[in-house]
Amino acid sequence: MIYLAFLVATGLYLAMGSGGPLHNDHWYHALQRRVDAIEPDFWLGFVLMVVVPCAAFTLVYAISEEIFGAAAVLLLGTPALFFSFGRRHWPALIDRFRARVAAGDIEGALLTLEAEGHRIPEVDDAQSAERDGSRFLLYEGFQRWFTPVFYFLLFGPFFAVGYRLVVMGVGDRKVPLATLLHILDWLPSRVMLLTFGAIGNFEGLRPLFWNKAFDADIKTDELLMQGFEVACPLVEAAPGQQVEQVRELLKRALAVWVVVASVLVIVS
Repeated sequence: MIYLAFLVATGLYLAMGSGGPLHNDHWYHALQRRVDAIEPDFWLGFVLMVVVPCAAFTLVYAISEEIFGAAAVLLLGTPALFFSFGRRHWPALIDRFRARVAAGDIEGALLTLEAEGHRIPEVDDAQSAERDGSRFLLYEGFQRWFTPVFYFLLFGPFFAVGYRLVVMGVGDRKVPLATLLHILDWLPSRVMLLTFGAIGNFEGLRPLFWNKAFDADIKTDELLMQGFEVACPLVEAAPGQQVEQVRELLKRALAVWVVVASVLVIVS
């Protein structure tokens, strides 16, 4: 049933994209305002913003499992996984960024990402600016689908929901969750590196994996970007080509994960 819930949620997400009632986060923002008002320390904030909502979901899930049995995984696991998927309209964001880069409007391209929460860095040239934007979009593509699916298939709906709640809380200045998110991203990002190697340049990626995979200081987005650059080196530096390659690489990675999940279900 976990596998079926995974297929249904993924199919719906690919067909409809983000949005709808499951991605309506008004309840979360209302909870966030109430928690911020009491000025909690990190652990209390983490419990109130992540653990309590996950516990409430688990309680509902347990009751449903008693009533519906294994079908509860499909009935609640599917919406739970869909909830855990990213909110940003990633394909449209890629298109807007690529169009502005191709037109030579690097500043406008970065401003497009700034509206989505990306901090614009000081860059010296158009190539560096495109790399920075591609790194942001690569990480966004990674955390919008791959990491929730990783935790869903490995540990179940509770962990997928918890991951999304941590992502949503990263921007909260009073309950900072960036360090926790870095920890949660650690294993899925290394699996993603291996995926890049499987569909790209594995021999070239192997030294990077051994040199950087256990580096505690490297950020997840930079690690994934370096893996992408090794797996898919640019043939020509045409404006917009790099970010388009990011899109194509993640499409192939998604197909690989679906196939691997299917094979594991068949052989298990």
